[in-house]
Amino acid sequence: MTLGELMTRFPKWEISDAAGGGWYAVRRALISPTSQAASELSNVRCGDTLAELARHLEEETKLEARTTTRRPKQPD
Repeated sequence: MTLGELMTRFPKWEISDAAGGGWYAVRRALISPTSQAASELSNVRCGDTLAELARHLEEETKLEARTTTRRPKQPD
């Protein structure tokens, strides 16, 4: 996995190398703390390698998909 491939695959994230080693990604559109608590989504994901970061961003994408497909319970 290259940096270019990762950036193309996950355009909602700004991806950079970390000063101490490894990689991190920050959402371009941050999620509010309230939404984070309710959805388990993150604004930042990290990985020692680009492949590890890709796995974490894929997990985040799956969580995001589950969150957006949930519908609030309708009152009886």
